[in-house]
Amino acid sequence: MPRHPKIWVVMADGGHAKIATHAEGVPGYGLVAEFDSADAHHLTRDLVSDRPGRVQESAYSGHHAVEPHSDPHETRKRDFMRWLAAHLNERSAAKDFDQLILFAPPKRLHELREALDAGAAKKIKHASAEDLTKLPFAELSQHIAKLRYEHG
Repeated sequence: MPRHPKIWVVMADGGHAKIATHAEGVPGYGLVAEFDSADAHHLTRDLVSDRPGRVQESAYSGHHAVEPHSDPHETRKRDFMRWLAAHLNERSAAKDFDQLILFAPPKRLHELREALDAGAAKKIKHASAEDLTKLPFAELSQHIAKLRYEHG
């Protein structure tokens, strides 16, 4: 009897992630894991330790605030996607899944793919730049079926 591949469907948006799987002969998808970033609901002022530093230009006596080089929310989202990739790398090495289907907004999908190691990246069956984190599991089967139809 042939072994059916274990497929994980990952839906992430930079602050939340859900991993679903489909069991052969069972309708629908089951939840493997759900993750929320600890910083997903924080305000920018809560993510930044204090006011920007001040600099004095040598030609003038005025002082100017130094703006942070990056948006703290973007940094937290990127860190969350790297953490998710590390989790998937670990689970891939443990052979918890054979194939991956990834859904995330374009920027987050790129960050996730970049952070996956070669072993996990090789298991990507499909990746789509769309946010399905709020999609009810009851509709996931239809969405996956549509992918199979579109990509043969």
